[in-house]
Amino acid sequence: SAIPNVGDALFPDPASGSPADIRPPFPFASLILAFAFLVPLNFVAQAYGSTILDERIGRRGELLLVVPVEPGDVVAGKTLPYLLASVAVSIVVALAVGGGEIGAASVLAVVPLAVLYLAGTFVGGMFARSFKELTFVTVTLSVFLTAYAFVPAIFANVTPVAFISPLTVVVRDLQGIAVTPAQFAFSTGPPLLAGGTLFLLGLGVYREEDMFTQRSVPLKLLDALDARLAGARSAATLSALAIPFVFVAELLVVALLFALPISVSVPLLLVAIAGIEEIAKSAHLYAGFRTGTFARTGKVTLLVGGLSGLGFFVGEKLTAVVQVVGLPELTLGRAAFSATGTGFVGVASSPLAVLALFLAPLLLHAVTATVSG
Repeated sequence: SAIPNVGDALFPDPASGSPADIRPPFPFASLILAFAFLVPLNFVAQAYGSTILDERIGRRGELLLVVPVEPGDVVAGKTLPYLLASVAVSIVVALAVGGGEIGAASVLAVVPLAVLYLAGTFVGGMFARSFKELTFVTVTLSVFLTAYAFVPAIFANVTPVAFISPLTVVVRDLQGIAVTPAQFAFSTGPPLLAGGTLFLLGLGVYREEDMFTQRSVPLKLLDALDARLAGARSAATLSALAIPFVFVAELLVVALLFALPISVSVPLLLVAIAGIEEIAKSAHLYAGFRTGTFARTGKVTLLVGGLSGLGFFVGEKLTAVVQVVGLPELTLGRAAFSATGTGFVGVASSPLAVLALFLAPLLLHAVTATVSG
């Protein structure tokens, strides 16, 4: 018997379709207004990144490293004003658009995007060696996040793929269409978790040996990952923490390939998913071996590779939340998330078969993480 689809219970008539299903009137006005929420976030993030880098170049941040305060508290104190500024601007935009309940829901949907913008900019400010390099990093980040937030929202009235983006909540809210708590959580949860993980990554290099050195961005990334490694078990932790990024990246790939023919999009999707997951499972292992945190022995390689695969296996079970918005109703949704072991397809009735199918991804993740690490 097939595993029951939670989405059907919560949403008895899930939307599905393709760009061919779009019928006038297309919500251009709502999309333009929703885009107005994103533009101020770019300016706030640019200002935030400049202050972070300025403290490093001018060595003014050196004083903060000797005060009896945790680095996390220092970063929180620096970030909070910019986060509040982002929320304040979103409130102004919401009031200009419509105010009342519509504005409140729209603002709440934009907050995770603000956190993600600031978190990415914080990492860029900690990694960049100059303002020129910071500009390149922040512009690249801005383009990626804008595409992630805006492109899926174009199909807000067509397909559950649209709920990948928090802006879909904004668009539907502006149209007066109700958004359930489950849909809201699905849209806003991944960027919020990804933002938190990025802040943790940036805190890994919030120390003198990294803040005031001219190391390249890739080396800073390896240092940030290595700073979070503390024994073999941390390999599993970092793999699990990578799940929000994997989830967002895979959902974005689904959205980008959504309009292509199935014969083309499914193979491309599977290749993209394999690449994304292998990077997520092995990047921190490479950092650990490169810096000597993990000994270069066969026993240690098998241990940390197996733990990395285990952490990823446990974390990816959280992606079963895609059932909430009906993504399994789409061919690409089934291809993407049955491939990660969430079990949307039917399975044999034998308990042993169910157990084997459930644990097969664990073995696969452990082996591939060991090989790639």
